[in-house]
Amino acid sequence: MKFLREIGPASLIAAAFIGPGTVSVCALAGIQNGYALIWVMLVSMFLTVFLQELSARMAIVFQKDLIELIKLHFGNKILLKYLVYALIFMAIIFGNAAYEAGNLSGVNIGLQIMDYNSFHFKIFGIQLNYAILLISFLAFIILHLKSYHYIEKTLMILVGLLSLSFIFSAVITTHHLKDLFNGIFTPAISQKDILLVSALIGTTVVPYNLFLHASLAKQKWKNDKGIYSMRVDTFIAVALGILVSICIIITSANVSNKIDEVSQLGIALEPLYGSFSVYLLGGGYIAAGLTSAVTAPLAAAFVLNTLFDFNYRIESIQFKRLSYAILLIGCIIATLDFNPINVITAAQIANAIALPVMVIILIWLSKKAFSANDNFIPRDLINIIVILICLALSLASLYKIILQ
Repeated sequence: MKFLREIGPASLIAAAFIGPGTVSVCALAGIQNGYALIWVMLVSMFLTVFLQELSARMAIVFQKDLIELIKLHFGNKILLKYLVYALIFMAIIFGNAAYEAGNLSGVNIGLQIMDYNSFHFKIFGIQLNYAILLISFLAFIILHLKSYHYIEKTLMILVGLLSLSFIFSAVITTHHLKDLFNGIFTPAISQKDILLVSALIGTTVVPYNLFLHASLAKQKWKNDKGIYSMRVDTFIAVALGILVSICIIITSANVSNKIDEVSQLGIALEPLYGSFSVYLLGGGYIAAGLTSAVTAPLAAAFVLNTLFDFNYRIESIQFKRLSYAILLIGCIIATLDFNPINVITAAQIANAIALPVMVIILIWLSKKAFSANDNFIPRDLINIIVILICLALSLASLYKIILQ
């Protein structure tokens, strides 16, 4: 029981990336490519565990979140410091707003799966979606809870239910293990899949999660004795998240001969779940949107609170107001009823493009912070590999976008 009390913050990270973006992009990967891109999720797992562990470890050892560490190590380089601040502000604030719109737009996909398309009304000639307003209000209630620990437990339950349904679906529908293993152990990528691969990694390795994890780890563990618990917590949460992502790809691949788009996924699974399948998967989409809709504003609030030296306590109403702002922006964009798949995919691709900047800053920061006792050559090699993967992904995505 003592061990169970020591885990927790990484569950918010899992809740953040098991959202509508993950479900949509993984489902598209399965529908379009079968098992062929499962290996991408293993790369995502390596990147996510490595980067989340690094950000949380620095926060625990120095009892400072990432923004505080950046201020400390960039303090004497004014121009560079404000350049980094600008990059962080763009990546976290605007990025989170885009993510929030994508998370809330996932409600539309859930409603389409359940064949509900009447949650619209017009005001001044503009079509709005009031289902998104309702989900936004639920996210507001969760954010308004007294302590983030309540948020953590609430999201663990929601994500757990969603995860079990996809794991069960993958197991039941898989008949050819050889093809499955080929997708895992024989990596291949074609030029037409570059943006999809970028979105698959972008939906898992999320820059704002690095800031969120560091802030929560600093609150949870007060000295380096907590590093082991943090590592176990991080690995388990991320591994379970990746397992769910892989199961979404597998399930979609197994029924790809029956469906053409994500909104039909529930209908294709009727032989397994009966008429309830559309409600199970549609409800899962809505739950995924809700969980991620909470974490994005929370992460933005942590960044704003430290970046501008507000120093609000995380339980204070002033701190919560920072998160409400991001929720409101995302709600406005999503309520305007843009195509949810387009919003979600654009957010994932933008994230993958911004990721190299954040990764370089994080790794440079870790070298400065641990310079006195962290000269482990294999770790330097891993740092270089991580940066190269992120850069290659970003450049390939930009090249593909320009060509289109």
